[in-house]
Amino acid sequence: MDENTIISIQDFCSYYDVPVSFLDELSDYELITFYEKNNVKHIRTDELELLEKLIRLHFDLDINFEGLDVILNLLNKISELQTELNTLQAELKFYKKSD
Repeated sequence: MDENTIISIQDFCSYYDVPVSFLDELSDYELITFYEKNNVKHIRTDELELLEKLIRLHFDLDINFEGLDVILNLLNKISELQTELNTLQAELKFYKKSD
């Protein structure tokens, strides 16, 4: 894995001022995935946006880990449905033009 695509969880927790146990819990609920390099746990930088969202939901809105799991599942489902809706709208426009 490229050095620029991962960040150690220690660096992340220090920067965002969150306990390492928070990331451990997220990993336990399979909301994030750790990557080991030189016996140090890392996260991928493309997960930073998700982690920032989870931090806000948990610490600002006091949503527990089960709630975070539910929210992420619902957001993923909404995204899937939005993609499907966009596809169907494009098909509908195509068939309307054909008439």
